[in-house]
Amino acid sequence: EDCHTTNSWEGAVFDHSAVTGNCASCHNGIAATGKNSGHINSSNSCEDCHNTNNFSTVSKVDHSAVIGTCASCHNGTVAEGKSPNHIASGNSCDDCHTTNSWEGAVFDHSAVTGNCASCHNGIAATGKNSGHINSSNSCEDCHNTNNFSTVSRVDHSAVIGTCASCHNGTVAEGKSPNHIASGNSCDDCHTTNSWEGAVFDHSSITGGCSNCHNGITATGKTPNHLPTTGQCDECHTTLTWENARFSHQSVTGTCSSCHNGVIAEGKDNGHIQTSAQCDDCHTSTRDWDQVNFDHDALSPSTLCASCHQGDLPRDDHPRTSEDCGVCHNTRDWDDADD
Repeated sequence: EDCHTTNSWEGAVFDHSAVTGNCASCHNGIAATGKNSGHINSSNSCEDCHNTNNFSTVSKVDHSAVIGTCASCHNGTVAEGKSPNHIASGNSCDDCHTTNSWEGAVFDHSAVTGNCASCHNGIAATGKNSGHINSSNSCEDCHNTNNFSTVSRVDHSAVIGTCASCHNGTVAEGKSPNHIASGNSCDDCHTTNSWEGAVFDHSSITGGCSNCHNGITATGKTPNHLPTTGQCDECHTTLTWENARFSHQSVTGTCSSCHNGVIAEGKDNGHIQTSAQCDDCHTSTRDWDQVNFDHDALSPSTLCASCHQGDLPRDDHPRTSEDCGVCHNTRDWDDADD
């Protein structure tokens, strides 16, 4: 009598409260209406979601009774799907979301199909901060998705700025205190593949040669180098160090300290006898053969005739076997002593 009446046994008003079995024991498509063809993929525990007072009304969805994937319902048709501004990702909703708190997503980067910057743009998710190095937007080139604050490596091919914009001693390691005096174009000499193996480019050096070529930082003057205070590049070039273009102006020693027939050409066999320095007569700034002769530089024992042997006396010159210097002097040749 919970359902039937004696007036009309067939016209039963069903009272589900008197049912002892589960819904599916009747609602199996045979004894009573079962799940329709468009029903979500779920278990047969109808009462998990439906109300027996109004079976067409779903009071709640118990996701524990759902058998299919989230996206099999949350596809925008059966149930709400991803919003238009959802990040580019796969359809495994439960990689990040839970049915207990759909909004409180625990993000799983492994399900993301787009690149980092498609979300980490400062709008959808945190982007590069104001102090970030000047780089492309390929975040994954340097950052680890498991711990974004940790930079596992720096891929220099993604860096847009110059080396010195980072390697300034603040953002990244800069030039050491004992680095040679140079400009900030690090890549003139260094490469990102091997920072230590520098191929040296002299064109970026700001100091003089001797700042480096001092025998400590770089090769300096050899022990037998001629004495000079000049900078290396007054004679040498960086293209061919051995082929020197000599400048006498910076030499600190005497001429004969080099022009001794060993280091440089010395007096030839026919040179007049003298103990004077070369620059008493010769100059290094013009033709060496154009001699400004200084007779005072001759050795006291040197006879005039040892050089002036081709200068024959005039016809009216007295006959004598004496040397020219007995009567003549080098300042006024015609003023001869009697």
